[in-house]
Amino acid sequence: MEKEKTLIVAVLGAGNIGSAMARGLAGSGHTVHLYNRGAARLESFGSMPGVVPTQSLEDALRGADLSLICVEGHAVMPLIGAMGRFLESKSAVVGSCAAAISTEELSEALGRFVSQPKVFRLLPNIAATAGKSTNLLCAKGIGNSDLSVLQSIFECTGTTLIVEERLFPAAMALSSCGIAYAMRYVRATMSAGVQLGLSPAVAEAITAGVLDGTAALLASGKHPEELIDTVTTPGGLNAMEAAGFTPSVIAGLTAAAKV
Repeated sequence: MEKEKTLIVAVLGAGNIGSAMARGLAGSGHTVHLYNRGAARLESFGSMPGVVPTQSLEDALRGADLSLICVEGHAVMPLIGAMGRFLESKSAVVGSCAAAISTEELSEALGRFVSQPKVFRLLPNIAATAGKSTNLLCAKGIGNSDLSVLQSIFECTGTTLIVEERLFPAAMALSSCGIAYAMRYVRATMSAGVQLGLSPAVAEAITAGVLDGTAALLASGKHPEELIDTVTTPGGLNAMEAAGFTPSVIAGLTAAAKV
C-alpha cells in the first residue's frame, strides 16, 4: 500500500462504527464499498460521494485493496467464512473492529482462503461518529511500512495509535471506557453547576467548552501537572482528591482493563 494512493476499502457492516468509518474514509478521498445485509442502514448513503452501498458481499469485496469488518464479535468468523470465496488477492488485507478477536484468530480464519493473510485490529471508540475517535491499531503479517500507511488511512476518523496487542486491554480501558468516565465527570459537573444556580444548558455548555479547551492545552505538549498549576486554586482540587478522585479513576480503569 502507498500512503498517497486512493484506495478501495470494503467496509463490512453499517452500524455506528461501520457508518462512521465509511464517512471518514470517503471524506478523505477513498472509495468505500459499504456492505450491510439489511437495506435500511444503507439508505442514507445512496447519494454520498465516494460511498457505494451494497447488500452483496461479492460486490463489496470486488476490487477492494483492504477490508474492514465492522460487525459484532460473534459475527466476525462467520463473515470471514462467507468472504473466503470472494477474496481476489492471495495476500488479502483484512481488519476487524471487534474488541475480542485477536490477530491470531483473524489470521487463522483468513488462512483457510489465502496463502499470505495480512490482518489487523482497528479499535475505534464511539467518538468516531463525530470524527474524533482514538483508534488503536495492531497487525499480523503486515510490515512496518504498510502498518504506517494503515495508521495514516484511519486518521480520517480521529487519531490512530499503534499499540502492542498485549496492551490492548489497557489501551481499550482508556480509549473506550474512558469516554463513559469522562461523560460521568460531565454529568457530575453539570449537577454541581445546577446546585450553584446555573441552568443545565449553561452548565453543559461550560463543561463542554472546558473539555475542548483541555484537549487543546494537552496538544501543546505541556505536562498535565504544569497545566493544573496554571489554572486552579488548590481548594476545590484538594476537596476532590480527599473524596477519592484520582484513586477512583485509577480503580475504574484498572477494573475495565480486566473485563
